[in-house]
Amino acid sequence: MDSLYFAQLLMYIVFMVAIVAYATLDGFDLGVGCLHLFTKTDQERRIMINSIGPVWDGNSTWIVIGGGVLFAAFPKAFSILAPNLYTPFMLMLFGFMLRAASIEFRSKNPSPTWRSFWDISFFSASLILATTVGILLGNLIHGMPLDSKGVIEGGFLSLLTPYTLTIALLGISCFMMHGSIYVLMKTEGPFHDKIRRWCHITIILFLILWLLASVLTFTLQPHMIRPFILFPPLVIVPLLSLASILAIPYFIRKKQDGYAFLSSCLSIFFLLSLFLVGTFPNLVRSTLDPAASLTFMNSSVSELALWILTGVSLTGAPLSFFYFPYIYRVFKGKVVLDKMSY
Repeated sequence: MDSLYFAQLLMYIVFMVAIVAYATLDGFDLGVGCLHLFTKTDQERRIMINSIGPVWDGNSTWIVIGGGVLFAAFPKAFSILAPNLYTPFMLMLFGFMLRAASIEFRSKNPSPTWRSFWDISFFSASLILATTVGILLGNLIHGMPLDSKGVIEGGFLSLLTPYTLTIALLGISCFMMHGSIYVLMKTEGPFHDKIRRWCHITIILFLILWLLASVLTFTLQPHMIRPFILFPPLVIVPLLSLASILAIPYFIRKKQDGYAFLSSCLSIFFLLSLFLVGTFPNLVRSTLDPAASLTFMNSSVSELALWILTGVSLTGAPLSFFYFPYIYRVFKGKVVLDKMSY
């Protein structure tokens, strides 16, 4: 392994770590938002928002890190993806802004109409983000109709296929399950019991869509299976993925909510690990011309720039690993509403 490839691989790993961290951490924020309108009272909705209140903004920074790495380390891929995926990228940006405004503005006025408007906005923003992330992931698995000129034929509508929409639904159900388990850990009393019932429903929905997506991937996306055939030891990844998914309903039935949440985190990690193994080394696989595919090798900056970016990453990473455990430890425990709450 030469030094250039090693530097490219390091930055590719940093990029993937940022994506996994975003899906795992902001995933339960999005799940809480997608469940938000199923609550009935203002107090329940405040509890939902305040369960993620101290952490949602920090969780969102991982997508910024991922986008920054893509821009700085793999500019060719960024320059092709940004204009071709302009609509989903703008939808995500709109979702982020609307969600932030909804959380911050909702409790500024006691008017029911005011709060209902921001409740709907919070739900809509979360659903937009979850759906867009799922569609993008589905297209990265399937591949995109990218020609030799770096243009996606058919535009945004070509990205909306039955397979990619199935992956989007899987992502929404996964985030809803993840969010319901998180709220379960943060609540008590009658609302806690209501959330537990939601957990069972979201887990069933996730399992159904997971089975459907697995069958479709196995039958329609043979390139995702090929690495496991060529290198059998990699089978440990889907086995661990299966174990983590099955552990979720087990721990929920045992009312061991912390372990259920950990299992939910691991299920997202291993599902995205399957994505990583199946798509490696592609950033974007072209379904029209394999030579037009974008890999972390043919899309990177110079070796010197990669090593500088590696140094920057190694400087910033310890701060993140310190900040996130600290903030979650400070705000652990059940949600208690007071005059300072959202």
